[in-house]
Amino acid sequence: MSRNPYITPSSLVSLHDSMSAEEWAVMHDVETMRLATAGHLQRLHALRTELRVRSFRRLLQRLHDKQVLFRLGERTVGGRRGGSAGWVYGIGIAGQRLLQHPPRRPWTPRPSWLAHALAAGHLYVELREAEAVRRLTIDTFESEPKCWRHYEALGGGIIDLKPDAFIRLVGGDYEDSFFVEWDTGTESPSTLSRKLDVYTAAWKTGQEQAETGVFPFVLWLVPDERRADLMRTVIVRQHDAAQLHRVATHDQALNAFIEEPP
Repeated sequence: MSRNPYITPSSLVSLHDSMSAEEWAVMHDVETMRLATAGHLQRLHALRTELRVRSFRRLLQRLHDKQVLFRLGERTVGGRRGGSAGWVYGIGIAGQRLLQHPPRRPWTPRPSWLAHALAAGHLYVELREAEAVRRLTIDTFESEPKCWRHYEALGGGIIDLKPDAFIRLVGGDYEDSFFVEWDTGTESPSTLSRKLDVYTAAWKTGQEQAETGVFPFVLWLVPDERRADLMRTVIVRQHDAAQLHRVATHDQALNAFIEEPP
């Protein structure tokens, strides 16, 4: 297929018919995460099939060559010596057409946005791996911007809620929903407090509860225990809304979804 971004209707039909089930699955993985490392895609792929690493790398190369996926301009993970595992993938021009998404040319995200996107993707992979051994069941996983919400404020105006991910887990007798905030430890307590104020204002509108029956927990994933203590101190100031929030370190993120709140 030509590298020209324009994809003809006939070539799109041909591409659609030629893609294997695993190629479709990989494309949908990237769609869910929006941006994904080759390593993350390899881990998800291993849950579905025993295709060897080299064969899977060739699959990724085919999807890139056909513009189903695109790579960021540099090996973002592991530097230039990161090899093929260091590539970060997004949905390419042909992939957008196959998924019936509004067309968007490949772009290079800001480093901070990329870090949050890859963190959300890493969390998605961990949840899928936990699901594979029946520790939980994923009903919904939404990354940015699909997970964003807009509410009508009680005093007028619009509340824009922009979590890093939205997750709903289900079981035989339960359903838990979460807005996820991936904290890197760089924001001041006052900035954190303002972010929590937005969640409190959204909760008080009652709009989410009316539409879905519940306002999701807000899970703050932080770098270390020192930051977790600071986060809990800020949360306490939310008074009655403090019950909405949970805190866990990055390396304990999976347990935060499985364990009951204190």
